[in-house]
Amino acid sequence: MEQSLRFAEMIERMKEELFSPSANLFALLPVSAYETAWVAMVPDQDDPTSPMFPEYLDWVLCNQNALGFWFDEQNGINKDNHEFIKHQCSSDDLLATLACLIALKTWEINGFSHRIDKGLRFLRDNMEKELINMKNRKEGVDEVGRALFRWWFLMDELAKAKGLKVFSAQQINNEIFYEFKSNEKKIEREEAEDIITKDKLVMREMAFENCGSTLLFRSPSVTACAYMITGDQTYKTYLQHLFTNFQHGVPPMFPVDKDFIKLCMVDHLERLGCAEHFSKEIKHVMDHHYGKWIAEESKIPNKDNDVFQIYNDSLAFRLLRMHGYQVSPRRFCCFIDDEKMLSHMKDNCAFFLGPMLSIYKASHIAFLEDHDLDKARVFSWHILQKGLMSMKSQNETNISYSLKKFEQEIEHELELKWLARMDHLEHRLCIEGGGIYNFWVGKNAPYRILQNNDLLQLAIDNFIMRQSIYRKELKELHRWSKDTGLSMMGFGRENTTYCYFAMASSSCLPLATDSRIEGTKCAILITVADDFFDEKGSLHELSILTDAVQRWEGETLTSHSKVIFTALDNLVQDISLKFLKRNGHDHVKKILQNVVSSHNFFCNVNSTIIYI
Repeated sequence: MEQSLRFAEMIERMKEELFSPSANLFALLPVSAYETAWVAMVPDQDDPTSPMFPEYLDWVLCNQNALGFWFDEQNGINKDNHEFIKHQCSSDDLLATLACLIALKTWEINGFSHRIDKGLRFLRDNMEKELINMKNRKEGVDEVGRALFRWWFLMDELAKAKGLKVFSAQQINNEIFYEFKSNEKKIEREEAEDIITKDKLVMREMAFENCGSTLLFRSPSVTACAYMITGDQTYKTYLQHLFTNFQHGVPPMFPVDKDFIKLCMVDHLERLGCAEHFSKEIKHVMDHHYGKWIAEESKIPNKDNDVFQIYNDSLAFRLLRMHGYQVSPRRFCCFIDDEKMLSHMKDNCAFFLGPMLSIYKASHIAFLEDHDLDKARVFSWHILQKGLMSMKSQNETNISYSLKKFEQEIEHELELKWLARMDHLEHRLCIEGGGIYNFWVGKNAPYRILQNNDLLQLAIDNFIMRQSIYRKELKELHRWSKDTGLSMMGFGRENTTYCYFAMASSSCLPLATDSRIEGTKCAILITVADDFFDEKGSLHELSILTDAVQRWEGETLTSHSKVIFTALDNLVQDISLKFLKRNGHDHVKKILQNVVSSHNFFCNVNSTIIYI
């Protein structure tokens, strides 16, 4: 009783935390060390010697780990349990570390120097090796890869402009960034011609030339960079709005659509197996999204939808269809007829793995007329296979923790068909993974809804409760098989556990106990009767048993026939009584007799045909 009360209280608390009007959904998003460091560099407009957001600088100061580097919360490692010591530092972590060191150097205050030295030692020990590994893995071959190396080059230039010497070997520096040396000369020439510092020149290229306007007002780091160059008040307003919503640290992207976070939360609850406890809240979310979908359905699909929009639309489509809403996949499948877009996706498949995985999942919820969805499934399958092969070709030690998890998720989706999965086992897989929800947009870019310890504990308790129900029901069925004599027949298959597993894996909890138990009893009885008819009973015994069922009188039966009929009679009476209480009438026995009569008729017809 106490445990049930605690469980109910936990559910109510989670409803308040996740779905109430006052719920802070932004608190579910992770802090990005890289993005936080960039916004921490922004000077106060009234006092340029101080940061505009000192709280972000405090975050940088407090989150350098024992080894000297910073890593994002979104990589799935909990720094509090010292697992980070075993964590293989990825290129993302190294880039975040470099950004944090630049932030500390920008506000060089007494006490910062030892942190900077510690971070530089770590970078010098790991950064050159990782960049060369990236080069050897040919990550710079495609358009996205070249952009990544160019970003590394600009970050290195900014570090040098701030007085940080990261690379210790000039020849390795030349090897890694050889193709970008013309940019270095261009920056030096402009520095000499203009009255502008080198760091501002680098920032200008990072904000406007390297990525254009595509990331402005979406990436906090790029927008912070643009503000430091131009002083434009629109950028400042964006950063202030960011701080209002995220005072604990900067997320990987901003703004984030609250509706999208709610969609992710619904998907997360279903993966954890907790959705049944939030049915009312989930219906409210899905009704809202259905209204949005219908309102936007009449608009002409935009073939230039970015990766995030494709991800969002395919996720919404999958959840809406799973909950019974009639929606068309055209919104996110419009690219399938655009050869130019398809070619771009193939050439930069690593950048589109997240949306392709989301599309692949959505494509399984298809109707016969969904031809575009069928094409999207085939295309996304090929992209995922290509991406998976690329991941597997990399040295395991050079893949980040989050990327390994992503690789495992893709493998799971491709190897095990959606219709072949058992929800209860899928829930366990998610729980054992720490209850972390990642969504992927861009190259090697996971965005994580933070692991909520209370929600994870709710999922664990819910799973244990289900297991206890399953064990109780299976124990009851074993006792029934023994009491009826069906498990003591001495021939055929004793399939009590197998039959129950088949029923339990295809039924929902907690409301289907009667269905599982009665269905399993029927399966057990059918199995025993089938074996009796196939291998044990004589033709005379089978005829007498069939006649007894038609008349529903088993007094003259003996031995195995008696056991089978008695078990059938008791089972039908039990089901009939429950049916009568629930519906006010009972036709179970009559239906069964009609089935037996029909079967007997066809058997007689077949026998006559064979005789003729």
